[in-house]
Amino acid sequence: MSPSRETAPRLSVAMIVCNSSDTLAETLESIESIADEIVIADTGSTDETQQIAQRFATMLFSRPWDDDFAAARNHCLSRVNGDWVLWLDAGERLSEETARQLRQFVEDEADPRKAYLLPVAVPASGANIAGERLGCVRLMPNYPGIRFAGRVRERLTRSLAEHGLEVEALPYCIERGAQQHDPEIKSQKARRNIKLADREIAERGPQPRLSNCLGEAFQALGDIGRAAEHYRKALATAEKGSTDMLEAYYGLLTTLDGIEQERQTQLAICLQALETFPLDAQLLCAMGGYLQAQGRWDLATRAYQTAYQYGQVNPETWHVAEIRELAAACYCLSLQLQHKEDDAQRVLEEALESHPQSVRLRRQLIELHVKHSRRDEALQLVDNLPPSFVGLEALRGVIRGACLAGQQNWVPALAYLESAHAAGCRETICLRWLTITLLAVGEHDRARAILHEWQQTDPASSNEVSRYLDAVSSAAESAPAAPRQLRVDRGTSADEQRSSKPNVGTSSTPRSTHSTPQS
Repeated sequence: MSPSRETAPRLSVAMIVCNSSDTLAETLESIESIADEIVIADTGSTDETQQIAQRFATMLFSRPWDDDFAAARNHCLSRVNGDWVLWLDAGERLSEETARQLRQFVEDEADPRKAYLLPVAVPASGANIAGERLGCVRLMPNYPGIRFAGRVRERLTRSLAEHGLEVEALPYCIERGAQQHDPEIKSQKARRNIKLADREIAERGPQPRLSNCLGEAFQALGDIGRAAEHYRKALATAEKGSTDMLEAYYGLLTTLDGIEQERQTQLAICLQALETFPLDAQLLCAMGGYLQAQGRWDLATRAYQTAYQYGQVNPETWHVAEIRELAAACYCLSLQLQHKEDDAQRVLEEALESHPQSVRLRRQLIELHVKHSRRDEALQLVDNLPPSFVGLEALRGVIRGACLAGQQNWVPALAYLESAHAAGCRETICLRWLTITLLAVGEHDRARAILHEWQQTDPASSNEVSRYLDAVSSAAESAPAAPRQLRVDRGTSADEQRSSKPNVGTSSTPRSTHSTPQS
């Protein structure tokens, strides 16, 4: 039986805030029901932050900002009275279920000889098809003497070790919102972090933690040259095999993304990183993408396969939240590009057994069945999508239409696909097959409009969309061709996809573009 709230360990939520009026209320509302105490330190707000905080806080106090996150957190910590401390930043939240589970964990299972890593998650943005996560020590016992260190990217590592506390990872996810990707906010944080890191370096000398901080900050500001310089400094000074070294490799690789002439350099850096981190899932997926871009299909497939079957994740670096699923998706796409579609189907079915809730893998298997006009198998997969999936009936219409298009039965195919599109379906499979069908019946302008819509709703498909736009332009300029000469597998043709790096692969390249949650 769980202890009563009167006898249970007391949970305090601690925060430092400044000009957070846009996001603070949502954060506090998400934890109000589980906190025995909410302690908030304001470091100089000039907006309505304090008024919002007063509605929730057990204790609210002001503290002058002195360019030191550790000092601010330690001062806040000195006011906390609970047995356990949960740290949050404005703009973060717990889902109702996660909050309930975390409170239950504190009451029933939390070990006072341990501190706990919680994953901090940010949603996908732009061309990225998956969000990212970073594990941070956010739940800790309230022991005298435990202190943060560092003006920026403050850490508890040394203090926890001195007190003999182990660190253990928990699954209870802290969620950040889309404001995480706001360019102005990212630029403000980057400039602030540069100032703090430079000041700490002047006081205590260079450290890989601070070099990575500077690399991330300059990357956020678009100064790729200086970002790469700092990541290289971090590599030169980091302990071999450390989280700092892995983060520096991730950062250096992302500074070269999208630069065609640097692809060979990326490959060399990735190989060097894999010597130290041979089973890192993100490095393996990145390696697969670089090799695939060079047409080295067998080696790319091997990299993806290793990532899928044996890949590991360091939770204390930013990593793609669903990297094992993405590795499976990349592996299967690579098999398809080599015309090994039976193998791809087998791997997808195995992966779905391990990740039964994965909409991404289910979509990919649906598309594989549709490509071969296996309508019933595709429809059965739709039936197993979660009830929360929006537009199930429209997706069924897409499958029927796409399978008809695969048989070059264009008129009824168009009716199904247009009906699904009119019902609001913007799934990639709908946009792809509607484009193919419109091209087949000579509706070039309408096909172009669908492609522009596709480009806006799914930036990750830009390579495929560009090829279709080229095809539309060519078809419009030439004499009308007989519709039945159009290849219906054009969207997933291995020959065409060999010309560019697949979107699934690129999306697995390691990222390092988010300020750490502590800062």
